Amino acid sequence: MRLLPHAPLLYRSWLAASLLVPLLVAGNAVAQLQPPQQQQLQQPLTLASDPAVLARAALGAERGTLVVGTLRNGQAAYGAAYNPEPPSAPRAIAAGSAEQPMFEIGSVTKVFTGLLLAQAVQRGDLKLEDTVGKLLAGKVEGLSPAVASVTLRQLVTHTGCMPVMADGVTGGAPLVEQFHSFDKPLFWAALARIRLTAAAPPCEGAYSNFGMALLGQLLAEHYETSWGELVRARITEPLGMNDTVITLGDKASRMAPAFAGDRRQPLFDMQAYAPASALRSTAADMMTFSRAVLAGANGPLGPAAARMLTPLARYEGAEIGYAVMVRGPEGGRRTYYHAGVTEGYRTLWLLAPDTGEAMIVLSSNARAPMQSVMLAIGKSRYPVPTTEVPLDPKRLDDYKGEYRVTKSKSLSFAVRSGRLLVRETGRGYSALTPTGADRFAVTAIGAQVVFRRDASNAVVAVSLMQGGSQLDGRRVGEAAAVTQE
Repeated sequence: MRLLPHAPLLYRSWLAASLLVPLLVAGNAVAQLQPPQQQQLQQPLTLASDPAVLARAALGAERGTLVVGTLRNGQAAYGAAYNPEPPSAPRAIAAGSAEQPMFEIGSVTKVFTGLLLAQAVQRGDLKLEDTVGKLLAGKVEGLSPAVASVTLRQLVTHTGCMPVMADGVTGGAPLVEQFHSFDKPLFWAALARIRLTAAAPPCEGAYSNFGMALLGQLLAEHYETSWGELVRARITEPLGMNDTVITLGDKASRMAPAFAGDRRQPLFDMQAYAPASALRSTAADMMTFSRAVLAGANGPLGPAAARMLTPLARYEGAEIGYAVMVRGPEGGRRTYYHAGVTEGYRTLWLLAPDTGEAMIVLSSNARAPMQSVMLAIGKSRYPVPTTEVPLDPKRLDDYKGEYRVTKSKSLSFAVRSGRLLVRETGRGYSALTPTGADRFAVTAIGAQVVFRRDASNAVVAVSLMQGGSQLDGRRVGEAAAVTQE
């Protein structure tokens, strides 16, 4: 789920507080342009790290339970961290154990909705260009022509100009209340009131809980059942994912107690928004799911598993498949992932098909500092040059100025004390390390900045590369003056 509309450009590829990742936590994004505070680790974290080490790093000093599952060389392994530590050492978490704690997986639920669409398209039941108006003909009255024209492709890729939530809600208590209260009648009534963020789709990718919930409900209407029943019948039951559910029933006692910082949080139940964020699961079940997707067309999910990873649109400097974020170059090292945050839980799901690896991070604290893990893995899979190359300070003035990256975000470069600094809209400056001709790095977070020149040798554009994504900006003005120290 997502509450905050935007977050730092230099973190968006690998943070759960980013434009690419859903949030359901009140307040401001905690990620800053500066690297997150973290303990110095003896060895860099990678997908090959001990899952217990990953778990401790991802939980930090926050309260709660955090479980990490990893898949490597065909073998699943699990590790956990607890705060406070239990009085006696907990038993090792086994894949088949009924003691595996359960967590809300938040917007990782959207991946299941994306897979349902991939299955429907693979079967020939639906087409990506089918529209909202076509699928709801005779069922929902009062749709605007623009809303009726939105396609399934646009809904699953967040390019349908849909708002984050209905009725102008963007965050805080109203967002939580809408998730809780909207049943089907309220949801369909809201659809008739929806105002798109532009005159007509497609739009630049913009995260929408409402759009993904709408996609799930359209699938349910098409098959004359509920979204939850579709998930059970087509994904979880065939894969034996018995602990991936919406309604907990007798599994309620297995939910890891939820926190936001030190404050206990309730479980997050919803109705019509279920396709966006309603599922609960375990690390073992999510490893089963990961294996099935990695197995591709020859695995238990059949060709739909490969289809769901197929890029369908550009999204935030990279690509998006069937609700799956895609990083890395076509034909090269690609990473697929989604993350989620609810009031009391935080989740990251990640696949690396080139190495056959997968990871699930499940935390029972919405504020678990998973940044260190996500950034480390991003740096390990997509390293950038970090060795400093001497640069004449007089040349730094070439780069000064503002560069527009998105409609609402820009990067500003300034010079102070012989160093080039960068900041994004609304945030503080960070120093850059020169690494080559027109090239700089933010070494702590594995980001690279490359300036572009025109035929007259003037710097006119910049590219920001991190974690397999690339955002481009055009020079639009001079940077504000920076106080010299």
